[in-house]
Amino acid sequence: MNTAEYETMFRVEEKHWWYRALHRLLFQALQRAMPDWRERRVLDAGCGTGAVLSRLGNPATNLGIDVSDEALRFCRQRGLNNVMKGDVMSPPFADESFDAIICSSVLYHEWVPDVGRALAGLYRVLRPGGVLLLILPAFRFLHSAHDDAVMTARRFTRRETRSLLLAAGYEIERLTYWTSLLFPFAVAARTLRGSREGRDFNSGALANAAFGSVMTVERVLLRIVSMPAGVALLAVARKPVTAPGGR
Repeated sequence: MNTAEYETMFRVEEKHWWYRALHRLLFQALQRAMPDWRERRVLDAGCGTGAVLSRLGNPATNLGIDVSDEALRFCRQRGLNNVMKGDVMSPPFADESFDAIICSSVLYHEWVPDVGRALAGLYRVLRPGGVLLLILPAFRFLHSAHDDAVMTARRFTRRETRSLLLAAGYEIERLTYWTSLLFPFAVAARTLRGSREGRDFNSGALANAAFGSVMTVERVLLRIVSMPAGVALLAVARKPVTAPGGR
């Protein structure tokens, strides 16, 4: 991702409706999958500018990695010292080091040449019974100017995501599309206008509040149902306590 995109992310992550919805959804899913996560060791794999890592708290046990020096610079500007350079393709940790791993908007990237290998690497450093939370962009036809700016190499479907996770050995607990209530607007913005602004729906405070309210409703719905389509995907997967074959 280019420097301007990191600067934009750092500037808007705390207030943009999509990022706020993303963070709330992630922590809602983490709380449900691992209620005692605050007492566990959590890795933010591909931590970007550090907004999720900062919300995890407890820098003595939680850690972020990113392959980008620019991203790590913004993390430190945020006051985070529990970050280090590392690639999700080969996480620089011993086997079974973490109870939970968050990998949010990472595996889509040109810098991840092999998604299966990345999932295998995360599996290796996850403890038996540990949880992986993934956020992925959905549907190739939604590729937009913003995808070009953030170096999107691929977008995913639920079926593809399921196959990738199962092939890596995970047990899938939740797999749903999200940003679903706004999906028709996203389709229009990205396929009809080409999403020239790059960041969809970013048109001021009133729109930010309105879209944020829609996402709050959607987050409540996601507690009880899975969505059939959306701009992105949420996957919650677990490393089995006993590996296949009893190993």
